[in-house]
Formats: sequence, C-alpha cells, structure tokens
Amino acid sequence: MSAEVKNKKAVSGVLLLSLIAAIYYFANLQKVIIPGAAFDELQSAFQIDAAGVTRLGAIFLGVYAFSQLIIGLLADRFGGARVIIVGGLLFCAGSLLSSFTGSLTLLYVCRFMTGFGAASIYLSLVKEISRISPQNMPMILGIVTIVGYSGSITGASPFIAGVDKFGYFYMVFAAGVAAFIFYVLYTITALQDRFPMVKKEVKFSISAYWAVCRNRQNCALMIPVGISFGTYFALQSTVGKKFLEDFCALSGNIAGAVMTISMVIAALNGFLVANICRFTGNYRRPFILFSAFGCLGGAAMIFSGVLCCTGAWLPIAGLFIMAFAGNISPIYVALIKESNPDTRFGTAVCVGNCFAYGVSAIAGGCAGKLMDLYAPQIVNGVKIYGRSSYLLVFGVLVIAGVIAALLSLMVKESRGEDISKEFE
Repeated sequence: MSAEVKNKKAVSGVLLLSLIAAIYYFANLQKVIIPGAAFDELQSAFQIDAAGVTRLGAIFLGVYAFSQLIIGLLADRFGGARVIIVGGLLFCAGSLLSSFTGSLTLLYVCRFMTGFGAASIYLSLVKEISRISPQNMPMILGIVTIVGYSGSITGASPFIAGVDKFGYFYMVFAAGVAAFIFYVLYTITALQDRFPMVKKEVKFSISAYWAVCRNRQNCALMIPVGISFGTYFALQSTVGKKFLEDFCALSGNIAGAVMTISMVIAALNGFLVANICRFTGNYRRPFILFSAFGCLGGAAMIFSGVLCCTGAWLPIAGLFIMAFAGNISPIYVALIKESNPDTRFGTAVCVGNCFAYGVSAIAGGCAGKLMDLYAPQIVNGVKIYGRSSYLLVFGVLVIAGVIAALLSLMVKESRGEDISKEFE
C-alpha cells in the first residue's frame, strides 16, 4: 500500500470517528435533557404528575438499557457502521419528533425511538474504533468518552439556560437538527468506505448471556457498580435538578450549574481512577469498594440533609461525592475483561451496561411514584414537592446503596492479570 493511500485511509478514519463521536455527544445529551433539564416545563405542558414526567426518563433509559443486548449482537454480526446508519436514523427521528408532539403518548413513543437509536451508538463506536485504529483504541476511546460526557454536561446548565431563553421545545428541536446534520455527514462519509464483511457465524444465543450471569465474579462486580452508577445517573438525568429547586430552594440556573459540576466531576474521575490504578500496582478491588461505599455515603448525606433540614450544602456535597464515586468505568471494564474469557468479554460488557442503565431507569421511574405519594404544593402553576417526598426517594437510594456496598466485598482482586479460569 502506497504512502498516499495510507494517508488517505488515515484521514478518512479520523473523519469517520470524529463524526461518530459527534453523534455520541448528542446521544448523551438526550439522556439528560428529558426530563432532567425541563421537569417543570413538561409538567406544565402536559398537566401531569411527577410519575408521568419521570416515566419519560425511565422509558428512554429502560429502552437504552435492554437494547444493549440486541445492539451488541448486531454490531458483532454486521459491523458498527451498518448499525450506526440504521440506529442513528431512528435516534435522529425520535429526537426531532420529541419537539413536535403535543401528545404525551406520542412523546413516550418518541423517547422509545430515541432510546433505542442512542443505544446503537456507543457499542458500534467501540467496534468502529477497533476496526479503524485497533492499536490506538484505549487513547481514542478515552477521548470519545470525554466527548460523550460533554454532551451530558451541555444537557445540564447550558441547555437549561437555553430553555429559559428560547423555550423547551425549540431547544429540543435544535438539538435534533444538529444531531441529524452530523448523522447525514457520517452516512455520506461511511458509504464511501468499504464495509466489513457480515459475520454470518455470529448468531443469537441465550447460553452466552447465561454464561456471563453464572460467573460469580460478574455478579459481585456488575450488581454493586450497576447500582452505584444507576442511582447517581438517575439523579443526574431525572430528579436531581427538581430536588435542588424544590427542597434546596435553588433557582433553575443555579440548580443546573450544580448538575453541570457533578457531571464534570464524573467525567474527570474516569481518567483519574485509571491513572491512579496504573501507578498503584493495578489493584482493582479498592476502586470497586470506593464506588459502592462512596455512593452509599453520598446518598446518606443527601438523606441526612433532607431529614435534618440542613439547607443546600449537605445534599450538594452528597451529590458531588456520588458523582465522584459513580464513574469508575475504566477499572470496571478492565476487571470484567480480566474475569471473563475473550469470547465472552463483549457480551459481559453488554450485560453490565444493560443492568446499570436498567437500574437508572427503574430508580428514576420509582422516584416519581414515591414523590407523588405526598401531595405537592402548587406555586404559580408549578408543583413543588416537599420534605416527605424526598425522604422516601433518598431513603430507598440509601437501602440500595447498602446492598451494593455489601456485594462489593465479594469482588476478587485481579491486579491486572487474567483470572477468568477461576470462575469457569
């Protein structure tokens, strides 16, 4: 292969990965803007209670979670590019239609579409990185992770400011249009490249998922990490901003800024734990314990702040601790890899992602139902939930945190070595 051809392929690869990263940015944006950035606006627009609003987030995250299992298989069989083209179209359609619907039922359908389409992006992105530049995969994946978290960061304070200035539906439409532009650019570029061959030998098999769940290390690892990340992300994407406004009496902009800071903390911690682990002998287990016990401590601080009416400082500190402890994905994925044969690594990651986002969906949906057990006050047409509602929500999160902390004690250390044979 000539140098000119190599350079051309390198430029094409960089362009493809950049465009996928841009789509992934908008997929992460969609995770948090409905309902997290516009809880009150949605209540007013559709005249619904908290359970109705949080159901929007639960539908998105629930579909996103369980689609991981399907998307992982499709990406292995058809390659990442084909899956992104089909799934990205569904994602963009759902994103755009979310801004037009005047019916709550249709909005639920749109969030279903958006969640399924968004699920196709990350796993397909990993496949494309491994195809285009396998030797640089860790570095590229780290950069793309930051790009993705930037979408969630934008979905907090900046998006909330846009909602205040231009209105909720205009901002959702603008996000959908921007995502569609990058999707079209990616599709045009990808179609000029040669797709990988379809791997017809890759077939759906329940036994592969059962083998993952039967591994006791996977259970001890995925359940506590899934609960820790899932409960934090439910706050980030669903009820966190509403809680800060209702109970902590913060303005929408300040509450949005707090949620933005928490997402920045989570994003930076992903890089921080990876480097700390590398320089401290590749010990994995302490980080798993830190995640579980840290999220339990953060939830307990928020619960204590509500119980004792301490004001905003203690709940905000607890939220930041949960953000710091909730994202240890580099260590988590590394330990999954070291605890499973190579033939089951991808499936194990899919199962772990499914569980984590499933927890987030359930936690967000249940939070709305718990909030509605106590009648809210209505101030200027906005429903304000009180201390009793939030005591229930964070009391349940503390109980979940205790379960996660206890299970994390069962995780076996690998120190960066392959220990998968111990669990066969």
